[in-house]
Amino acid sequence: VYIRPDSLLAIGAMAFASAGVLVTSLVIIVFVLYGDTPIVRASGRELSYVLLSGVFLCYACTFVFMLKPTDAVCGLQRFGLGFCFAVIYSALLTKTNRISRIFNAGSTNKRPPFISPRSQLIICSMSVFVQVLVTMLWCQMSPPRAVHHWIQREDNFLVCTASINASYMIAFAYPILLIMVCTVYACLTRKMPEAFNESKHTGFTMYTTCIIWLAFVPIYFFTANNVQ
Repeated sequence: VYIRPDSLLAIGAMAFASAGVLVTSLVIIVFVLYGDTPIVRASGRELSYVLLSGVFLCYACTFVFMLKPTDAVCGLQRFGLGFCFAVIYSALLTKTNRISRIFNAGSTNKRPPFISPRSQLIICSMSVFVQVLVTMLWCQMSPPRAVHHWIQREDNFLVCTASINASYMIAFAYPILLIMVCTVYACLTRKMPEAFNESKHTGFTMYTTCIIWLAFVPIYFFTANNVQ
């Protein structure tokens, strides 16, 4: 037994993911068409593309989890699950860090280092690479496998090994760290002038994200270790 693509659960998840992919694609198209306008440039055009790409991958990753488990699919699930979140929160962290450093350097009239678009992309890429490295080490130490899991004598589930216990938290560990650091920066930049009012929206996003993850983590641990 596994989640079949024609089940109501799978259809609902894929419909929601398809809508997300469509909306995200439209936003990316708008950014490309109006990329030279002051509003788009002020939002950090390059990191915005990275952020939108991460959101796109998050929605697209849903379809991977609807596939029949195989060793390759399980490996792709491991990689995609943490990588998508790492891309999103690395971009947000880089943006909030840049705003904080620019604002703090305002009183000294000295341009802070590493605030150019190229520098920001390099910093963001280095942050994402940490997640890639963690996933590679995880797969090296515990190769992904699709196995038959017998919950009861009559119930035989074909699942990835990481789904049997809470080991998927390894993929979430680094994104959660990024969320925590990004939330700290959001608090530090919450009183920015109107010219940097994007930080207020980022702060609201991070506060709600923390609430969601605080609810998700214990539920995930409970369901992963108490399957009946």
